[in-house]
Amino acid sequence: MNDISICLPEDLLTYINQKVQNPSALIESLLQQWRKQQENQALAEACQLVDELNLGWDEEWQTQAITDWEVSG
Repeated sequence: MNDISICLPEDLLTYINQKVQNPSALIESLLQQWRKQQENQALAEACQLVDELNLGWDEEWQTQAITDWEVSG
């Protein structure tokens, strides 16, 4: 794992240090959540584009796929 440095305003740093035992873990967690949010947003936009261009399954195929999945357990 690589290290990075960030600069925070003194009042924010003081607040974080008062509220959190491990500020580095907090920042890492926040960045992971942000990355997940970005990935979810990109996926939602791609799905919307597929829907708009009618590139996805039609309703009959989707129903059959769900039925097959349910039967397979």
